[in-house]
Amino acid sequence: MTARRLNILKRGLRNSKGTAAIEFAMIAPIFFMLFFAITESGLAYFANMTLENGVAESARLIRTGQAQGLSITKAQFRDIVCEQIEMLMSCDSDKLYIDVRAFSSFGGAGFQNEFDEDGNINEDLDAYQLGQSSAAGNAQDIVLVRAFYKWPLFTPGFAEYYSNMPNGDNYHLISSSFAFRNEPF
Repeated sequence: MTARRLNILKRGLRNSKGTAAIEFAMIAPIFFMLFFAITESGLAYFANMTLENGVAESARLIRTGQAQGLSITKAQFRDIVCEQIEMLMSCDSDKLYIDVRAFSSFGGAGFQNEFDEDGNINEDLDAYQLGQSSAAGNAQDIVLVRAFYKWPLFTPGFAEYYSNMPNGDNYHLISSSFAFRNEPF
């Protein structure tokens, strides 16, 4: 009887049916979390490039004097930026912040921090302040155009590490900034 039991035990050890399923069950959660984290960071990078392009195209209207000639308002400028980024991002007021300010010189240029002391997005970032005599800045003015977007993060475990919001939200704040001197229009 002992020899027979020993043969059955040897046959059971050689049988490898189901080994691949067990190995996959052990590796799959790590693999899928890594896959989703890579995909999510790639999407955030693509969103950042989309925001950069949208702000650059929109800021060109101010730089060339077209915004001044058409008397573009804050809401209209926001709509112009939204047209550029709408394929990937929504233009909700709680996600997209556009800050446009004009200065007479580079030395006098300044800007506010994107976060207040409580870790929330600064409400003064949604500004459209372009010069004293013109609603959209004067020729040769220094203009700073900044846009911020709260990109949502979904991958568990990854969101805690990739989030750059001080108050612990599962968002990654992407930003775009352009500083330039208006053309002599």
